[in-house]
Amino acid sequence: MRIGIVGAGKFGLALAKIAAEKENQVLIYSRRAEEVNSINDDGKSLSGVEFPSNKKTSATSFSKDLVNYDVLLIAVPSKDFRSIMDSLDINIKIIKIVSCTKGFEEKSGKLMSEILENDFGVPENNIFVLSGPNLSKEISDKELTGTVIAGKDVDFIDQLSKSISNDYFIPFSNTDRYGVEMGGAMKNIYAIISGYFHEKGVGENTIGLLLTKSLEEISLYSNARGANASTFLGLSGVGDFFSTALSEHSRNYQFGKLLAMDKSPTEALEIINDTVEGYLTSRIVYSDTKKRGLDLKILNFLMELYKEPKSLDEAKKIFQTSSIEEDIKSIF
Repeated sequence: MRIGIVGAGKFGLALAKIAAEKENQVLIYSRRAEEVNSINDDGKSLSGVEFPSNKKTSATSFSKDLVNYDVLLIAVPSKDFRSIMDSLDINIKIIKIVSCTKGFEEKSGKLMSEILENDFGVPENNIFVLSGPNLSKEISDKELTGTVIAGKDVDFIDQLSKSISNDYFIPFSNTDRYGVEMGGAMKNIYAIISGYFHEKGVGENTIGLLLTKSLEEISLYSNARGANASTFLGLSGVGDFFSTALSEHSRNYQFGKLLAMDKSPTEALEIINDTVEGYLTSRIVYSDTKKRGLDLKILNFLMELYKEPKSLDEAKKIFQTSSIEEDIKSIF
């Protein structure tokens, strides 16, 4: 396949390397001239990602060069997604597009695939998402990794999967595009609260309770937005959530730990000095739950935690109810 990669960040470069190793023709689009020159002249990115010597990989800062490619993999931050798509000097309505971006747009609250379909007019059959427990460093280190490609055109998913699969990167298919995309966006919120509880030194029983009820809230909200709740039992749901919510390498998890140390969100962001997607996502989702009449207790607590430090005793009240609740909600 001829695979275009939009974005030369860690994940985009990891995907580009995988695609090139499978003898695909790969073109990386970056607006950074020095990155383009490094890839074209030295066969590696500025960050040191080396590409195969099969001459299958090149880079460009001219988006019109992507015009004849079979598929575009979009791997850019959610805050830049719309502007970058708008800047592409090609007809994106006739190309298969795979969003590899997790999160919601701040102003509209839309998922990236919703932006493509509703605002750019890309046909539903041309829109796909790629999501899962996909830490870029582990992919680069060739750790065994699974991912999910979701969309309506199952034949194309099969074709793309075969073009990028290898012995350490294994794609799975799903037709629930919203569910797969929601899992990738929502898990960052609850990784924050997981970091908070871990820093407070709670036991494994409490963590088991927290993670289960967090997954329930993810499913409840996502179902309200049209996703299939059962999707969250898969790799893009449980798999991605657990790998993020239990990872010391997760910025969202570290952000939660800092909140548990009574740091304000502003102080925590300054310490991390990088994007914490869950912080923005939590505020977007919280605002939408109020409009939808959804009461998500863990999310509600997190919003209060942003305002002022909370003790562990206050946090535990999330799970205390005046009546016995069902273990498994009816959405399942």
